[in-house]
Amino acid sequence: MYKRLLSVASALGIGLTVASSASADDISFSTWQHDSPSIGQWWKTIVSDYEEQTGNDVDVRNLPVNEYFQQLIIELANRSAGDVVLTSGFFLPEYASGGHLLPLDEMIDNSPVADRIQEGAWEGMRVNGQIYAVPVAGRTLELIYNRCLLEEAGFDGPPTTIQEWRDMAEALTVRDDNGNVTQFGTNMLNTLEDPTYEFLLMLTIAVGGDHFSDADGNWQVTSEPVVAALELMKDMYDARIVPRGVNESDQRALFATGKSAMTIDGQWQFPFIEKTNPDNYDCYESARHPWDGPATGGPNTLMTISAASDNVESAWSFIELATSAKFQRTFGDFSPIIPLGKEALTEEQLEKRPYLGPWLGSIADAQQIPPPGHETQFSQVWQALAGAVVESLQTGVEPAEALAAAEAELEECCGL
Repeated sequence: MYKRLLSVASALGIGLTVASSASADDISFSTWQHDSPSIGQWWKTIVSDYEEQTGNDVDVRNLPVNEYFQQLIIELANRSAGDVVLTSGFFLPEYASGGHLLPLDEMIDNSPVADRIQEGAWEGMRVNGQIYAVPVAGRTLELIYNRCLLEEAGFDGPPTTIQEWRDMAEALTVRDDNGNVTQFGTNMLNTLEDPTYEFLLMLTIAVGGDHFSDADGNWQVTSEPVVAALELMKDMYDARIVPRGVNESDQRALFATGKSAMTIDGQWQFPFIEKTNPDNYDCYESARHPWDGPATGGPNTLMTISAASDNVESAWSFIELATSAKFQRTFGDFSPIIPLGKEALTEEQLEKRPYLGPWLGSIADAQQIPPPGHETQFSQVWQALAGAVVESLQTGVEPAEALAAAEAELEECCGL
């Protein structure tokens, strides 16, 4: 995987030089959250305090989330990523096993950081026996709905089963006299991006499956639950009750502006809705995901240090500051994401964000997103399975056939 990326980097004319700072103590910070609604201000405050306390400058390298991880893979491969690198639990095993992140065990052992983070949050931070990340926050995806639109359609509450969700989506879809959709019943990801992979996984769980591989890592992409999940996606796509060929960011905008009635997404949607559609903000509510199995997700905002960093000590002091009691206590003032610090999220902060209940209830038993046994191959896995979704929905290939082709691809690239 990384040899291929290095070839791509070479073809693009990207040099393979180690990242360096203007001075020995200055650091760089790779993130997708610096300009995000709410949580961006939290990071800005940390950067400002760090610069004031240390006299070091922080070069913030921020990209939108839909660009960040593809770019980060290239930067890690050519050793030009920031000193401090923000990543997710999805990609941590892949990045760490490629030798691009620094093991943090010794620094953690000589620091109060371990005692500041909830014990369960450390699960998944180890790769090959070593800790490579400090977990800051976690996420799952839950149901968010426009109560006003549901009430107008005669519903007195959100769906609680996957069949109810599908049927309500059809009832909530509105068309004009020419048959053009003016309001979609629900969002459903269906383009070639990793959220589409997760949507297929969620629906696989919803219809009785568990994952795309078994506990031993054997692929089960063509199993009955996965096929049934893609059949459901194709049914809804063909019925035109979901946005078709629209990426995640644009689907979020459709929902925030009342052009979709439901979505399954993260709690970060609420600040976006409040900013985008303040007059109707009170219409938006949250509920548990509409199936009996677990949600998908877990620790998803992780602080790591690049193996190419020349400023490890300064980078670690930045991480220590971010996990300090001062900033953990203020996390909930800035962000609706679930913090993983022991002293984070006060009762007062919860009262201000009553919609957080479903996410707080699902984070503890969330299903991991990379398939068991293939955690270090996630970049290839999600592309193969999201590709199968796109192939089936957009070109008419039968779900079983598209998934069989994906499984063959995964056996070749990512078999045991």
